[in-house]
Amino acid sequence: MLAIRQGYLEHIPSDPFSPRFALKDDLRGYGRLKKMGLPNRYRLFFRAFQLGEQKEIVILWLGYPRKEGDKNDCYAVFQKMVLNGTFPTSMQELIERCETEDEMMEQPNEDVKDESMNNE
Repeated sequence: MLAIRQGYLEHIPSDPFSPRFALKDDLRGYGRLKKMGLPNRYRLFFRAFQLGEQKEIVILWLGYPRKEGDKNDCYAVFQKMVLNGTFPTSMQELIERCETEDEMMEQPNEDVKDESMNNE
């Protein structure tokens, strides 16, 4: 989708801390892109970090539908993910999670090895 691409390449980087993106309450510190070419009721959720002069933007989730009051409303679903710790709360945590996942992917899976030996 062109609108999503424009969102993360142009709109959000222009000022990721702008009040127009800001969420509140449990979602304070997170942002969302709405309208600006996105289909109606879609939201692109992100987190921006300021590291000195450098801004780091992490696109987290494309939510749909926006249906206020519904348990499947994209804000309600996103809030649950945030409260459950689905997303990192800092750039350092994101880096650590990525390194941990890289290490896990590099380790051989013993279960797969055991199964292949049993089939021989």
